[in-house]
Amino acid sequence: MGEPSRGKAPWRLLGRDQIVLCVLAALVLVVGGTHYVWSHLERPKPVRKLEPGQRVDYRVDLNKASEGELDLLPGIGPARAKRIVEYRQSHGPFKELADLTRVPGMNSAAVEKLRGLVTPDAAGEEPR
Repeated sequence: MGEPSRGKAPWRLLGRDQIVLCVLAALVLVVGGTHYVWSHLERPKPVRKLEPGQRVDYRVDLNKASEGELDLLPGIGPARAKRIVEYRQSHGPFKELADLTRVPGMNSAAVEKLRGLVTPDAAGEEPR
């Protein structure tokens, strides 16, 4: 066996190989970092409509709810939500659930759909 060559060390990479290795390392870091960030992002949960007879553990306060919160309730769309907020601003707070029938466009059937979901005071008793 001959004596090893004294030229280049066998573990040293050539210039082109160093560039390829750096590009691959950068690619691995970018893909790994993207995967890590993507897997730890907080994703919004989809909004589910309540089935008839289903109840929630909390009630929406009619005197504090925004139009967006009211719009999520069954039978209340953007127009009704806006009218509820406008009525509340011009006539003062709701004292009981039946006061909703005074809002233009709200009838007793629509108010009945909201029973158990809304209250004039979130900390108060079961709505009437």
